[in-house]
Amino acid sequence: MNIIKVLRRQELNDGYLSVDYLLSGHVTFEGLDILSHRAYTITGYQYLSPCYQIQKPENIQITGILQSSVIQVTFPAYSAGYIEEYLSALVNLIPEEQHANSFVQTLFDDVKMILRSNLQRKNSKNFKS
Repeated sequence: MNIIKVLRRQELNDGYLSVDYLLSGHVTFEGLDILSHRAYTITGYQYLSPCYQIQKPENIQITGILQSSVIQVTFPAYSAGYIEEYLSALVNLIPEEQHANSFVQTLFDDVKMILRSNLQRKNSKNFKS
């Protein structure tokens, strides 16, 4: 997968930049695992798709909607020089989709996400006990 273009770039008040990138494919659970090394948080749902958040080192945060080709990256303004190279290399690890918009693949991804979410909840409950 590749970064196609920057859709929006906004300077935030606290010395951070927020940039929306258009990718050459949709972020699937497989892509999300690659981007986050399986360390992401599902923050809710939008358009019936899970929204995710990934916290990377050096205060880099990646957010988006699963099955969307747009990601939002928030990072300190001082790191703007290398962030696009870093992000480009990271996104290049995600293989291009072979079955975009496949009902069976979407169903499989949803079941996998539900099972993973239930497992994470059980693990967090066991950890608190």
